[in-house]
Amino acid sequence: MIKLFLSLLIVISSLALHAQSQVEALNLSLKSLESTETLDDTQVLDKTLDRYRGTIKPLYHRYTQTTTEFDKIKAKLTVEGIPPFFALIPYTESKFNPSIRGYGTAGLWQFEKRSAKNFGLSVKKGKDERLDPERSTDAAIRYIQYLRQEFGSWYLADFAYAMGEGTLKKLIQHNGSKKISVLLKDPHFPSGAKAHFAKTLLLDAKIHYTKEDEESPIRGEPVEL
Repeated sequence: MIKLFLSLLIVISSLALHAQSQVEALNLSLKSLESTETLDDTQVLDKTLDRYRGTIKPLYHRYTQTTTEFDKIKAKLTVEGIPPFFALIPYTESKFNPSIRGYGTAGLWQFEKRSAKNFGLSVKKGKDERLDPERSTDAAIRYIQYLRQEFGSWYLADFAYAMGEGTLKKLIQHNGSKKISVLLKDPHFPSGAKAHFAKTLLLDAKIHYTKEDEESPIRGEPVEL
């Protein structure tokens, strides 16, 4: 009985330490996006993340299959001073499929026609550069930099990327705040943008801020963020 009790204590302690490391990783990801808030400050974000934790496993698996291509994109963004968080957008937007098409969108970055053209891509019959991984990544870099300049922080740049500039401006004006904790509570915050941000944040924390030896604290079994 004593051995069983001690084993249970070890398991519980390991899980508690891993949960703490998850929170620390997520807070580091938020900090990289210039958020002044942590998970302790925004319960609504914590609840939003809980909703999407179960969707990360297949996206992470896709990441493990495409690390060479991912590293090239990440390197380009790093040179431009863009946080590694943004290099993960192709996983949440297109599952890192450069030839995928959505409702009026296409490519790794799921550019709409207007945004693609505004940032230097050709979108016409027989030549849709949204499907070109290199050129679309260069356009995404220009777009993300523009959004950062327009809204003043990286996390707001991501919100704008996911929902559109006009929608974000209305939300900020309506709430009189740019805080994550305030904006996410607004019922008009698009559900698709919530999913985009939550999934990318979870991936970013898992890939860039979780220590390798903390990935599998018990018997080498993977523990998801």
